[in-house]
Amino acid sequence: MTGPRRFRAGRFLDAAAVHAAADANPRLRAFMRTVAAHSEAGEVRSRRLLEHLIRRIVDDVGDLHLGNALNRLERIAVLRDNIAAILDHVLEGGTLPDGVRVATLGEYFDQLNTEMRELSRPRDGIVGDAPLRLADDSAAYADSLLREFDGGGAAGRHAEPAAIVGDAFRAMPADRQAALRRAAELEPAALWRAVAAESEGGKRAAVADLETRLGGRLTPDEVARLRTAVDDLGRARSRGLQMSDARLAEALARIGDPELRAVVAGGDVWLTQQLAVHNPEALATLWRRFRDRGGRADDGPGFRAYLRHDMVTYGRGVLGEYSAAFSLSSIELFLKGPDANVKVAGTDLVGIGHDGWVWLIDDKSHRSSSVGGVSALTDNLVVNLRRDAADFRDALARLGRDDPGFTPDPRILDAISRMEDAAAEIDRINRRGSASTRPARISAALEARRLRLRVTSAAGEVREITQALRDLGLAVQPTGTPVPLPPVGGR
Repeated sequence: MTGPRRFRAGRFLDAAAVHAAADANPRLRAFMRTVAAHSEAGEVRSRRLLEHLIRRIVDDVGDLHLGNALNRLERIAVLRDNIAAILDHVLEGGTLPDGVRVATLGEYFDQLNTEMRELSRPRDGIVGDAPLRLADDSAAYADSLLREFDGGGAAGRHAEPAAIVGDAFRAMPADRQAALRRAAELEPAALWRAVAAESEGGKRAAVADLETRLGGRLTPDEVARLRTAVDDLGRARSRGLQMSDARLAEALARIGDPELRAVVAGGDVWLTQQLAVHNPEALATLWRRFRDRGGRADDGPGFRAYLRHDMVTYGRGVLGEYSAAFSLSSIELFLKGPDANVKVAGTDLVGIGHDGWVWLIDDKSHRSSSVGGVSALTDNLVVNLRRDAADFRDALARLGRDDPGFTPDPRILDAISRMEDAAAEIDRINRRGSASTRPARISAALEARRLRLRVTSAAGEVREITQALRDLGLAVQPTGTPVPLPPVGGR
């Protein structure tokens, strides 16, 4: 069993929605008034504190519920596999597998029924009739909440960039400043919600609410200038929250390469500097690749473009694999499913169809319409067949060690054997015989062992492959419509 998992559900809460809920609740309004009365920062601090408390509590309660549910789902999956394996064995004409008693099957069903029942009652499954405890010591828990808030949290979420917002205000034309001052006099709380909104949807809702509250007390021209001013302040605040001077200094101190450090210091806050803060190891790796490909040490914009291209390409590949897996209805069982390691060599997906055929799949989710090379299914086919088969056997062995009652699905064992036989035969074909007849012989070897090679395209434009690939038995299977990725950067 893995350690406690953190899901951070609170980060998905929209700030404007949190503030609107607080305004609608009498007890929360009273809490904010009390905090504001005892704080020099007044209402601004009380609102930020309440938002912090709500996000943290949602985080912690969510971790309890989701962690419990995932643990139950893992146990349900093991029980279901064990029951299915026993029933399949009997339905195919065999007796109960060695070491399995009739009573064992009944125990599996009883355990499965209990797990399913508790899964539908998550709170009861966690605590039963006892109070929901987020911590052993409530005082220590409250103290940790306040220390986290006062310290700005690990990411500095609540350290308001007042200086940056002030600079943005002073840089505005006088008519926009006047519109902001007028709105601040009339509806200060609604104005702050509009400036502090953290998503486009939340900002639209907050600005609409602000204009409704102002109720015609500003002229149409003033409202137009107010919208622009709110947008400018919100962008400045967002940039300040994303990257404070302290966070940037800390990130720069971790960078040993002086040339990379200079590029990051003058780089884009949304991409280059964020990567330096959150994943400096990846930043260093990508910098080395950029320089190895001829990138100049002083070309900050060029490095940002390289980062963006790498991220978009990577994201397209991940999206493609997952979309392909969920779109291939002919595959009943995946032996190798989608993952985030799209740059690792080898096949992307391996599955067993309803008809028993094994599919070896490489997803080509890029922009070109034709594919001329699929090394995972051509040049490296023998290596990949053997590697995948060995990985599958290792996985079955681990399951057997973890659960002595585990019985592998016969279809999986048969598929692995066919992959190993195909690898041996294709290896022999590659070493012997005429090169001109090699594609036809490889295709026949795969056909005889009921293996299919497929190129999928879930997030790209691929619709055809070259004749040379078709001669090997490959086919294109579009699994979705092209998905345009949004630009990187901006709010």
